[in-house]
Amino acid sequence: MADADLAAEDRGLLQNRAFLAIWAAQILSQTAANAVTSALIILVAELTHSNTSSSLLILLAVLPAVLFGVAGGVLVDRVDRRLVLVITNTLRAATIIPLLLFGTSTTVVYLVNFLVATVTIFFVPAEAATIPAIVRKRELMVANSLFTFTFNGAFLVGFIILAPVIVSLYGYELLWVVIAFMFSIASLLCSTLPPAPSREGLSPHAAAEVAGRAVAETRAGLGEAFRYLRSAPLVTWSLLYIALTYTLVAMAGALAPGFVREVLRVGERNVVILVGPAGIGVIAGLAFLNLVGQRWRRPNAVGTGLVLAFAALLGLAAARPFADLFARVGSPGLGDAFPVFAAIISVIAFVFGISYAFVTVPAMTLLQEELRDDIRGRVFGFLNMLVSVFSLAPLVLVGPVADVWGVAPVFVAAALVVGGVWIAGKSTRERGTGAAKITSE
Repeated sequence: MADADLAAEDRGLLQNRAFLAIWAAQILSQTAANAVTSALIILVAELTHSNTSSSLLILLAVLPAVLFGVAGGVLVDRVDRRLVLVITNTLRAATIIPLLLFGTSTTVVYLVNFLVATVTIFFVPAEAATIPAIVRKRELMVANSLFTFTFNGAFLVGFIILAPVIVSLYGYELLWVVIAFMFSIASLLCSTLPPAPSREGLSPHAAAEVAGRAVAETRAGLGEAFRYLRSAPLVTWSLLYIALTYTLVAMAGALAPGFVREVLRVGERNVVILVGPAGIGVIAGLAFLNLVGQRWRRPNAVGTGLVLAFAALLGLAAARPFADLFARVGSPGLGDAFPVFAAIISVIAFVFGISYAFVTVPAMTLLQEELRDDIRGRVFGFLNMLVSVFSLAPLVLVGPVADVWGVAPVFVAAALVVGGVWIAGKSTRERGTGAAKITSE
């Protein structure tokens, strides 16, 4: 598609009021959902001073995708999708109320986190299924590109910027109000969408049959995707790279409050010292890729990202013993050494953010280019499952390990895994250096 055609198509899409409404709703709701998870991680760390508690919280945010992912898709196909979008945003706004009333209860924190993640499972497929109904077929590619960009941006803004900054400067109460307001506005925007009526005459027995077929088709589709992946090593490794980086981000998010407490000797709300530079690093990495993409092969970018991640994880691990070495005896913090350590940690987090961009973006682009069209949906479904499954075991283990031995061993173990993946996938990346560059030439 020529640049002029793409620009004209983009202008037409941005004049579609229904598309603008659901796009704005996505930006608001996904940013709010990520901000909830981020803020609750900080809150539970403050309440319990336990890495295990933070790890459990992240686990509860991932678990609904494993438990209700298929059911969410089946339900969305059988009811008015506009109604699903309105109700899910309204429910997520309502779940914030207990935090305003009982925000110091860990039970409430865990329950709210699980409920928000569960409701989001139904929002995402309803949103994705609505787009083809309100967008012309020739504009779908641009629409999906915009939604993919803002989906990742919502994580960056909500999880890494909005929640840590507001909590650090103004406290939790203001953040809960802002989040509830964002969900409410998203619900109002979705109410302006055209209705998408459910299929009439669907009996409970028929619904059960539909659900059974959905499960059987999912199993068959995943089996076919797995067979395809065995014959396409570059695609398989790209999936593993993406799953690995997402798992590292989840692990870092779970350990961030404990890290600033153990290493920098400051309160958990100061987690912005760690996550803020990481977010800036992601932006810098994306900008760099856009600048050099036409001259840098994607497999090489992935390899560089893995090396940077390895170095950053070892740097975070080394910070703990050095902090112990330089901490003043009997001092409540690092004293005069604090500014230096904070600066070093910020630089390391910045590098970690860059590594995330260098691995994820080229690997995702390789997937989109290398996959056959008839298998693409199933492979991306496999990716979602892979990310969820990969995240479960580390999230179960990292918290207890960090509580017993500190955060340093966890980061060392993560670095070793990254190094092992770099070595194991090196030959495949070298064979794939003939792949296209990061952006279309």
